[in-house]
Amino acid sequence: MTKLFNTLRLQPSAAITTASLAIACAFGQACGGAADQTNADVPAESQSLHAMIGPDGGELVGQAGTPFAGVKLTIPAGALHDPTDIEIHALHGAEPLPQGSVACGPLFELAPLGLELAKPATLTLPFSERAVTDNHRFDDEVKIWWLGEQGWGQKDQIASSNGTVSVNIAALRGGGAGVNPPDEQDVVHLTFHPDPTIVPCLAQYPDDQYRQPSVEADVVRGDLNDGLFLRGQYIKPGLQFDLFTVERSLLGADGKRDPNFHGFGFAWYQSDLEANDNGNMRASIRTILLDQIFGFDPDVKLPPTNTFEVGFWFNDPNAAAACGFNPDKPTPFNGEHAAGPLAMITLPDATTGLGPLCTKPDTSVSPARCDP
Repeated sequence: MTKLFNTLRLQPSAAITTASLAIACAFGQACGGAADQTNADVPAESQSLHAMIGPDGGELVGQAGTPFAGVKLTIPAGALHDPTDIEIHALHGAEPLPQGSVACGPLFELAPLGLELAKPATLTLPFSERAVTDNHRFDDEVKIWWLGEQGWGQKDQIASSNGTVSVNIAALRGGGAGVNPPDEQDVVHLTFHPDPTIVPCLAQYPDDQYRQPSVEADVVRGDLNDGLFLRGQYIKPGLQFDLFTVERSLLGADGKRDPNFHGFGFAWYQSDLEANDNGNMRASIRTILLDQIFGFDPDVKLPPTNTFEVGFWFNDPNAAAACGFNPDKPTPFNGEHAAGPLAMITLPDATTGLGPLCTKPDTSVSPARCDP
C-alpha cells in the first residue's frame, strides 16, 4: 500500500523569515496569483513542507493560504530505495537567471539537495498569470528554471493549468517558473484611437484630460500563430466590448474620421473585452494575425481579403446612447449581431494605407498590398 504523508512543520534551521521570503519574491521579479503569498498571515507551522517518503512513493502538496500554494511533488514507487525525509522550502540568495529569462513566481529548493531519483518525479510550481502575459507569453510557454551543478538550466513543461506548471525531475534541486520574453524584432505595437464622438461614453473620467481612455496591444510573431496582448486603462468600469479585425479603419492616418470611409469591409470576431472595477482592461488571444490574416467566401465571390486593422465595439447599444448612437439601429459587431458603435480602432499607414497587422507592405503595386 502506498504511504502518503503531507505534514507541515517548522524546522528552526530552515525557518523562512518574512524578509527571506520577500527576497525570494523580489528575485522572482513578479510574485502574483497563486505565488502571491507572504508570511504575515501564515502560521509558523506552515513555513516548511515535509513528507517522509519511502520506496512506495508519495506526494508533498502545498496547501492554500501558505507560501506553498500550488506546489506539488509526486515521487513514484521505486524512485527511492529507503524512507527519506523530503523537504521543500523557499530558495533565496541564488544567482540571477540568465539574460533573456524572467522568473514569474517564487523559487523553491528541494532537499536532500542533489538526491538522485531512480525514477523521475513530477514537480509542479506556481506562477503569476499576470507576469506571464506581461512578458508576452502564454501558459503553455512557461518553463521551470532548474539550478544544477553548472548553474541555471531550463526544463520544458509537461503540463500547465491555472497558474501552475509541471515538469519531470531526476534529482532534488532548486528552481522556479519563468519565461523567455520574445525578441524585440518579433513584437509589433498597436495603438488604438477612439471615435471622437463616443469618448464621453467610453471614458472613466470624461472631464480629465490627463486620464483619457488609453488602449494598446503588442502582437508577438510566432511560428504557427501569433499572440496579441491588449491592455487598457481609464475605461468606464463594467463596459463590455467586442474585438474584431477588420478590412478598413473608420479613421485616417491622422486619427481623424476618414471622409472617404465607406464601411469596415470584411470583419473577423476575435475576442470579448471588459473593463474591471478600476477601469483597466486586459486580454490575450492567439491566432493568425500578422501579414497573413484573411478570409474568403467563394459562394458570394469574395476573394481572399485581409483584415489588417483591429478595433472594438460597444457590446451594449444602450451604453453609447448618450453619445448620439441610436440603440434601435444596432451594428452587427457582437455574437448576437446587435452591438453598439465602434469604440476604438487602429490607424492605417499614411503611405501604404494598410493597417498595422501588415508588417511587410509591397509598394511595387498600387494600391499597396501585404507580402506574406
